[in-house]
Amino acid sequence: RPAAGAPPAPGRRAARLRAAPRAAPHLRPRAPLPQLHPPPPPRLLLRPLPLPPPPAPPMLPTAAHTAFLANSLLLAHLPSAPPLYSLLFLASPPLLRPNEFTYPALLRASPPRTALALATHSLKFLGAGAASSDRVLGSALLDAFARCGRIASCRRVFDRIAEPDLPAWNALLTAYARRARDSSCAGEAAEILELFARMVSSTVPPNEITLVAVVGACGELGALGHGLWAHAYALKRRLTVNCYVATALVEMYTRCGKMDLAEQVFAGVTDMDTCCYNAMLQGLAFHGHGRVALTLFDRMCAEGFPVDSVTVLAVMCACAHAGLVDEGQWLFDRMEIQFGVTPRIEHYGCMVDILGRAGHLDVAEKLIRGMDITPNAAMYRSLIRACGIHGKLEIGERMIQELMRLEPEHSGNYVLLSNFYARMKLWEDAKKARKEMKAMGIDKSPGSSLLDINGVLHEFLMGDKTHPASREIYAMIQEIQARLKECGHRPSTTAVMFNVEEEDKVGALSYHSERLAIAFALIASSPGAPIRIIKNLRVCSDCHESTKLVSRVYGREIIMRDRTRFHHFRDGHCSCGDFW
Repeated sequence: RPAAGAPPAPGRRAARLRAAPRAAPHLRPRAPLPQLHPPPPPRLLLRPLPLPPPPAPPMLPTAAHTAFLANSLLLAHLPSAPPLYSLLFLASPPLLRPNEFTYPALLRASPPRTALALATHSLKFLGAGAASSDRVLGSALLDAFARCGRIASCRRVFDRIAEPDLPAWNALLTAYARRARDSSCAGEAAEILELFARMVSSTVPPNEITLVAVVGACGELGALGHGLWAHAYALKRRLTVNCYVATALVEMYTRCGKMDLAEQVFAGVTDMDTCCYNAMLQGLAFHGHGRVALTLFDRMCAEGFPVDSVTVLAVMCACAHAGLVDEGQWLFDRMEIQFGVTPRIEHYGCMVDILGRAGHLDVAEKLIRGMDITPNAAMYRSLIRACGIHGKLEIGERMIQELMRLEPEHSGNYVLLSNFYARMKLWEDAKKARKEMKAMGIDKSPGSSLLDINGVLHEFLMGDKTHPASREIYAMIQEIQARLKECGHRPSTTAVMFNVEEEDKVGALSYHSERLAIAFALIASSPGAPIRIIKNLRVCSDCHESTKLVSRVYGREIIMRDRTRFHHFRDGHCSCGDFW
């Protein structure tokens, strides 16, 4: 028995383990695993899935296709969708029938001629009253007819819309504005102001596009009061005066004779561009401020704004109205080399006008005959007028031959011939030209003048007696003649294009449209208020001289816009310096 505290004696198992060391676990033999059946293969291997069917071949649209799918297909193919439109809707027999969603996007994405054809188709398929029930379609139709100059169709569509929205109003106003700008028609511009008054009285608020159309109409009519109201309305309604609105305002104020307001708007433009500079340069040219226009042109170039063909033409016109022959010739010679602007027929015509106004008729004729571009009729007319003013019969007759060879049936050419021969006092030739006019059914456009008195436009024609105040007007003319005679004024009867007695010529001069307008303004306007007149023809020399005297005798500033430029009469002087 072991003593207390001693370790226990090893047993027989322990002794055996010590005698034979134990093998490592990974070296011990293992019992064989029982044999199992292999797992079954996946079902995909037992039963293969059928292959997807091949895609069906593309099919042409049939009656089962809806108009919605066809419209979506058209939208996906814009702007080259018209051929697809013809396939879907104009086949024989048609596969589908269009609806009100087919046309709006298609009309706006198509060129004018295609848009006009589509608009006609829409009225055929949908009926004339479709635009009244769908505003989007109505606005699209208005825009299409407006781009094609179809004012009557545009107005018919607009009148069918029960409650026109802003796009409809803007489309109609823009259509009238485009027509007024292209044709210089006072009726279209007056219609814009009437439509704008209707729009303001409705619940549709104008936006910047509306303002551009309205102020353009005010400039065309010379309606300064309406233009000021439209500008104030835009500021009160917090409309954005961006570069487009600012350009329209500059054009309006320059065409209304308010160069100070035009300069104020121009100075406040934050996003200036070339178009805005062009508007200001054209206004300076229209008012005869040639030196100022050249200074502004230098500033434009220094500030890095690109010069385009309109810029060069505006500066050349400013040189023409101010008699700056050398400056205009320099710009014409350098426009392609320095500014990268290729001379167009308008630039050649303006250069001919510069030379013709200054009396360099031989140089102007040489320029016409040496041009790389074929001269147009406007250049010949310009030089013929200059020959009439400077008394150059031979050059004038050569230009008349070229003009009649180019446009033998143009009505205005016979009026020009009659006036030219009358200036030369070749009464038989003038009479012959008038007989040819009569045989062709041509009538000379009568002189007319527009006058704005307290926001109301008054129109006068030569010898007009239809005005309600005709008796007072003709009495005032007699008073004006008497006062001018006291100042030593003698009428210049060379402006009368008829072979009549001298006394009859004086009587004809007294009733020119601008004289009727001045007489009425002296009666109806406030004492000291400026008189603003817009004339459709070039002011004659005698009316120019008499208006200078009226401004001094009656103490009035008279701003007259004729077909070519502005005349500011003040204290017996004119801003043109008798060069127009």
